[in-house]
Amino acid sequence: MKILILGNSSIFQRKIFPSLVKFKKLSLEVASKRKNQLNKNIKTYKSYKDSIIKTRAKIVYISLVNSEHFKWALFALKNDKHVIIDKPFTLKLKETKTLIKYAFKKKLFLSEAVVFHKHIRFTNLLKKIDLNKKTNILVNFHIPKLNKANFRNFKKFGGGCFNDMSTYAAYLIYLFIGQKKYKIKKNKQKKNLNNFFSLIASSKFIKIIASFRFNADYKNQIIVENDTKKYSINYAFSPPIDKMTNMMVQYGNKKEFKLNFKKQNTFDIYFSNIFNLIKNNKYKFFYDEIEEISKIKQKIC
Repeated sequence: MKILILGNSSIFQRKIFPSLVKFKKLSLEVASKRKNQLNKNIKTYKSYKDSIIKTRAKIVYISLVNSEHFKWALFALKNDKHVIIDKPFTLKLKETKTLIKYAFKKKLFLSEAVVFHKHIRFTNLLKKIDLNKKTNILVNFHIPKLNKANFRNFKKFGGGCFNDMSTYAAYLIYLFIGQKKYKIKKNKQKKNLNNFFSLIASSKFIKIIASFRFNADYKNQIIVENDTKKYSINYAFSPPIDKMTNMMVQYGNKKEFKLNFKKQNTFDIYFSNIFNLIKNNKYKFFYDEIEEISKIKQKIC
């Protein structure tokens, strides 16, 4: 199996490439305007368009600036490629629906590469929570000031805090509340969405209080609490791939204790699952998930 990567982004170099090279029967190709410094044996293209047309890869992974996601995903689908896209999937619900339409018509795989919830620590957290019991979920994801040239600073490239982080907020609602009825109270200062946004999502039993922010002291934490138990995890949305992680647990007034988890690259799990689904032609349920996440993001905005 072959996979073509559009873009040579930081996340591709740090997390995606180290995962993909573990799959011995997988061949990589890269289309990038930057020089390939990953591996001299990897076939490279300078043109995104030419790479999609000429490659024999069945899968295209799009790791470009946010504003380019829809354009190249649609072009790849029209050229009969399965498509994986870095978050955010697209910038508009209408664009998401268009991609789903083409993928469904051509029987092609489509996915947004969001993996934080596949980590063993997060899946363990989900198993511990009774979603039919009153529970508060406090979320803070704040990052320091970005490098001046970082595309996430620029609206024309689809940057800004909301475009960059709203996928996380949407997945939390999707995972903890699901299809149940809920209300969203959101930050109404749209002019500030480039720097921060916050929300409260409430269902009958679950209340999610979330804050996402650029240009702030670093925080990356989820705290889940009901009347008898409290769980907290740091680096919740970007668990390290090269060391063990932990979850702090407290029962009532008892002393807090730590649960440790083995090191894990969540992209390993993600890609293994995807390659099996594509091989066995079992992936239509992904369309529903992608559309639901986009609908939640529209409610948040």
